[in-house]
Amino acid sequence: MSNLYHESGHTKQTAYKVPRMERPIIGIVGAGQLALMMFEASLRMDLDIRVLATDADDPALRVVPGSRVGDPRDAAVLLAFASEVDVVTFDHELIDIASVRSLGVAGHAVRPGSAALAVAIDKARQHDTFSRLGIDQPPTVLVRTESELRAAMHRLALPVVVKHATGGYDGRGVYVVDHEQQFDRLVAGGVLGDGEFLVQPKVPIDAEVAVQVVRSIDGEILAYPVVRTIQEDGICTMVQLPAAIPDALARRATEVARLLADHLDVVGVLAVEFFVSGGRLLINEIAMRPHNSGHLTIEATVTSQFENHLRAVAGLPLGSTAAVVGAASMVNIIGSDSSPAPRPDRAPIDAAVHLYGKSHRPGRKLGHVTAVGDSIEDVVARARRAASALEPQGAGT
Repeated sequence: MSNLYHESGHTKQTAYKVPRMERPIIGIVGAGQLALMMFEASLRMDLDIRVLATDADDPALRVVPGSRVGDPRDAAVLLAFASEVDVVTFDHELIDIASVRSLGVAGHAVRPGSAALAVAIDKARQHDTFSRLGIDQPPTVLVRTESELRAAMHRLALPVVVKHATGGYDGRGVYVVDHEQQFDRLVAGGVLGDGEFLVQPKVPIDAEVAVQVVRSIDGEILAYPVVRTIQEDGICTMVQLPAAIPDALARRATEVARLLADHLDVVGVLAVEFFVSGGRLLINEIAMRPHNSGHLTIEATVTSQFENHLRAVAGLPLGSTAAVVGAASMVNIIGSDSSPAPRPDRAPIDAAVHLYGKSHRPGRKLGHVTAVGDSIEDVVARARRAASALEPQGAGT
């Protein structure tokens, strides 16, 4: 690993060191499908990648040489990993922010930085940030105790949505409470646990949309087209481009994403999710990494979210985010109780197939397919057909 660096001139990034070498080694904390697809992008860019896997069967671990297995929340493990690479980035939020902060103190380049990540991993901090920036969101009450939770439910009126502030993803840590007896069962079953919670009314949802932006170390921001997301049981099952929402809402979604990327000093991809409710755009949450809602950028845009994330964290110029097709649809392949592992020999030839090599279990994302073309009806039908053929009982049916 080279030690040649220069300090960035961007005012918020003066504590970071930017690799000067032609082929920086990029360390990805996490070795799931996002790291796998970043590795695929790195091959096209001739960039070196290392991953820190949590489990020995994580999909990226089997293809990325020179990687490690260890707990990313262990400061010693994280420091040892950072010392072998030139810049550290992430494919998940299951991290210890104090350990990440110590990397910056020790002089390691971390992108996005610990201050930005502290917001990304904590929905309570996200809520506070949205409030301070005047971004519309559902009414929210922050609570810590059972009595505060119950009072918040009464104040907002049922049904409500209860969210763990930290640790939740793909519907985990999110509970819809339609009546008080349901809440009593959650408490009695120990499901809620300890920590901070957000309580929000269950707002009527006309559509859910997302937008990815990518921000360079010099503050340049490029935005991807806004997409529509289809959710089932808290898990994204389909993404569609175009989003088919009014232009004014799409522009506002992009403006909000740009505002947050700048305010939080993001380096890399920022994904922002929204509800469209009664003609209003309400922010839901953010992710500071490549995101499921941006998988279709591999086939649908000039530069994928995965390549642009690597470009940003490596200090390289950003690539165009323009769409190269009129329509695209991505469908996740999700394990069910009865489905076997996806069978690539059954895949139709009119959709792009991405299988992650994960062991099968119910509710786990095992892969995705993307269809592109000119008609949204056509690409949705082809993506669904491809997913159904690969996983008959999965998300594509």
